[in-house]
Order: sequence, then C-alpha cells, then structure tokens
Amino acid sequence: MDVISVSRANCKNCYRCVRHCPVKAIKITGGQAEVVESRCLYCGRCVTECPQKAKKVRNDLEAVKGFIQAGKRVIASIAPSYPAAFDVDSPGEMFDILKSLGFSGAEETAVGAELVSMEYRRMIKEGQGHPIITTACPVVKNLVEKYHPGLIGYLAPVVSPMVAHARSLKQRYGRDIKVVFIGPCIAKKAEAQDKSVSGEVDAVLTFGELIEWIEKKSDEILGKSENPEGSREPFIARNYPLPGGLMKTSSIDEDLLSREFVVVDGIEDCLELLTALEKGKVSGKLFEMLACRGGCIAGPSMPPGKSLYERRQRLLAFIDNNRRQVDLKKIEADAIGIDLGRSFEPKIFKAPTPSEAQIREILSSIGKTTPEEELNCGACGYPSCRKKAEAVYQGMAELDMCIPYMRSRAESLANLIIDHTPNAILLVDGNLNVMEMNRAAEKMLGVKKEQVQGRPISTVMDDRDFAWVLANKNNLQEKKVNYPRNSLITLLTLCYIGVENLVLAIIQDITEQEKQKYELARVREETLEKAQEVINKQMRVAQEIAGLLGETTAESKMLLLRLMELVKGGGESEGIHGSVRKEPQ
Repeated sequence: MDVISVSRANCKNCYRCVRHCPVKAIKITGGQAEVVESRCLYCGRCVTECPQKAKKVRNDLEAVKGFIQAGKRVIASIAPSYPAAFDVDSPGEMFDILKSLGFSGAEETAVGAELVSMEYRRMIKEGQGHPIITTACPVVKNLVEKYHPGLIGYLAPVVSPMVAHARSLKQRYGRDIKVVFIGPCIAKKAEAQDKSVSGEVDAVLTFGELIEWIEKKSDEILGKSENPEGSREPFIARNYPLPGGLMKTSSIDEDLLSREFVVVDGIEDCLELLTALEKGKVSGKLFEMLACRGGCIAGPSMPPGKSLYERRQRLLAFIDNNRRQVDLKKIEADAIGIDLGRSFEPKIFKAPTPSEAQIREILSSIGKTTPEEELNCGACGYPSCRKKAEAVYQGMAELDMCIPYMRSRAESLANLIIDHTPNAILLVDGNLNVMEMNRAAEKMLGVKKEQVQGRPISTVMDDRDFAWVLANKNNLQEKKVNYPRNSLITLLTLCYIGVENLVLAIIQDITEQEKQKYELARVREETLEKAQEVINKQMRVAQEIAGLLGETTAESKMLLLRLMELVKGGGESEGIHGSVRKEPQ
C-alpha cells in the first residue's frame, strides 16, 4: 500500500495540496488529487494541509498489534521529540505507557542518534574533501535522490538514528525481535522500506497512530514488563529534533553563523540550498538539513493544539530535567560492531518537456494568448501559468484548474444567458433600489440600465410587490401585472434572496399570448353566433317546407276524395269527363 493515499470521496477539487506540495507531486485527474509516489518526498504537507482530510497515511497499527498478539518480542524505539507530543516528565512514564500496550521494552531513538552523531564527528575530523549533507532526515535524502541526484556524492553515507537504533537493538537482543519506530515523521514509513536499510525496522507508527491506540488502551492492555536487561539511555541526543541538534550531539561546537557549518530547516530553504550547492554558489563542511521548519517537533504527525514554541519549550524543559553527564567514550564503545553505513541511488523520474509552441498552445486554450494575460496567481497550485502548462503537458494537471479562466468563462456564460433570455431580469436591494437589469428589462420597460441603476424601482414600475416580498421574506409566484403605459401584460415572479436581502425579479412578457387568447375567445364567440344563426335559418326552412308539404297534402286529399265519390256513384251515364253525344244514323 502507498504511504500516502487519497480518499476520492473526500477530495473536493480545491488544489490546496498542489499549492503546498514543494515538488508538485500531486496529480489531478478528473478533478481528483492523486499522490505520485515517484515524485513524492513523503514530507506530509499534503496530509496536514488538506482541509477535507482526504489524504490518508498508511496505518501500521494492526501490523504492530499482530506482532504482539503473535507472542513476538516487540521493542519500541520512540523518537526524541516525544516529550513535545505527550504529557510525560520522564522517559519512564513514556515507557510505562508503551509497555501497557504490550511492548516488551522501549528505548529512545536518541540512543541511535548518538551513535550516528559520533560517525559525523569522525567524518568531520578526518575531512571528506567535499561538503557533507546530513541524512538523518529522510525527506532531505529523498529530495537529493529525486531532484538533485548530482549531489548524491555529498550525502553522508550514514544511516538515520532510526535505523542505527534498530541495528543496535537487534545486535543486543537478537535478529528475531521486532523493532517498531514511533515518531512524528510520515517519511519514516517509506524509509523503513528503502532497500538499502530494509529489514531493520519492522514497522513504523506515527504519534497519531500511537495516540489512537492509547485512547483505546483499556481494551489493549496486555500486562507490564520491565525494560530488558542491557537497555540504554541517551546522554545528549535528546536535542536531536531541534535545528542544530545533530551538531550539538556530535559535539561540534560551532556558531550557527559559521561559514563551514550550516543549519537549514524547512523544505523551501533546503531546496534553495541544494540548488546553490549544485551551482557551486556555496561551500562548507557540513550542512545539517531538516525538512520541517522548526525541526522534528514540527513533524506532520505531531498532535495539534500546541504552537511550535510551546513544543520547543516543553522539549527543552524535559531535557533539563533528565540531563545526564555526557560520556563520549561510552557512546563510542556502544557503537562498536554496529554497521552505520548505507548507500544512496538516483531515483530520477522522467517527465516529458514541452516545446515553446506546445506551451503556447496550452496557454491559448485557456484564453492566455499574450504574456500579459498570464496572471501567475498561483490559484491552481503552480507558481506560474507556464509551469501549470508544463504540468498539463506532463499529465499532472488539467486545463480547467485555472480558476480565473474558469470564473471568467462561467461569468461570461452566465452573462450570455442573462443577456439573451427574453424575460426581463432585475435585481433590487433591501432599500428597493435597482442594482442590475438585463437587456430584455431595458427593452420591456423602455429605459437604460444607466438611467435607473441605484434609483428606486418605483421609477419604472410599481414597487408594492417588491416591498411585500422583502417584508415577508417570501417569494411571489407568477402574478399577472398589466402595464398600460407600455401596452404590456406580464407574469411577475419575485424571488427573495435571504443572505443578501435582495429581490430577484423575473418578468415574462405574455402580451402576445394574451392577445391570442382574446382573439381566440372572440373567434369562438363569433363562431357560436354564426352556428346559432345557421340553426335558426335551418329551422325556418324546415318550418316553411313543412307548411308547403301540409298544403299539398290537403289538396291531394280533397282530389282523391272527389275521385272516390265519382267512382262510387255516377259512372253509368257520364264518363268522368262529361256525357257522350250520339251521332245521327
């Protein structure tokens, strides 16, 4: 598992981690941050700076509990910065806490720091012919291997106090013991896996993980035991977490303003010094470098709540109250037989370099066609627009990370929508004064924005509905309002914006719809009248036809009756058409 991972559910696309990462080892993909291991120093900046706690450090707590529950002999090596993190007044108090959790024993890592410091003292005394960069801080070691590989020859070939102490413990108690380092440094988790020193430290816990364990210790107590015979206590190395602590522990009595011995704390200052060393701009014998400004007491896993100066004061008070007479011969004797050497190797990652034309193309795609348009605001996390363009080319950043560009684009699109909507939009403040209006409002109300901006809304329309909305802090939905002066019929919607005490008015012109409705009603009425007229006319025709049919039927009836009478009574002497005259013989 990676030392630092990202919870995608918590990452909110704020780029804060990118801004604070000193080497830009954060990749943004789909708006989500991702730690690129090949570039990462494990300084923990992204962890401490993430406002959403989206950066997660690999938790080794279960592994350590597993060692203990399996019956392994587990010894804790606790970093000398612990007095600044825990409310203890003596090493014994801290050791009792650790033993209550199941550790077989505990020692201060400062024991290993004294062994390492003696090696530095020897190197300075013998002279190396080149500057020596201290390697107690794993972040500084990573910085040189990954970003300044030309200076690897300057790295002191000496293990860190953590590794030195682990080797000391395993020399004294056997290789089968489990050594667990506990400290404020996230980079120690990665250092323990470095192939040059792997197998010495079996697990690394941060102070945060230890605090989490202590808070649940009522369920975890497995009994106490005495520190194993042969355990050691440091003489002077409790100063190690502070800037200059290595020099002091090495008994190198030099002024901090010395040209030969330089103390640097803070990644930015370390980067600046390494760059100067690479260019041959500075020289010296020893460069004590710590990535955390203020030293290890400012490590990323120190518990919050105390300032750097409070922690420093607590540590110094602890040192004064638990001081021992320095015995350099004893320290040198303890170092006999312990291998304090290690090697380093370049860990260069290959990032493609864009051409000038490619950079200009990327910049142009986000509206930066001239150098004047390159704001270099750093909102995306990169120090300049060009650096961000390089990151885009390398796949480390996305185009839409440019916040000014995206804001400008969003505002432009919003203005485009507002300016081209057919509805009138007005913004009125709590004093019923016009703040904004769009083009449709100007056209609908027959005024220019400049004429009414800052003036009462009553100068262009009735303000009573606006006053009602402000007084009741409620919305008004689609009220029909006539404007005879402008020959308009509208639907008025008023939205109350509580945070700013504003009223947003949306006025829809429904004049044409109303005219169409009126015309449709008129046509309908005329159609009904015409239909009634046709019906009436048809009725008259039907009545006339019926009258004519009645008369014809009556006449036919009379004729038929007469015919019947004639047929019945008078057919013998006369024909129907009269008598028949006889001609003479």
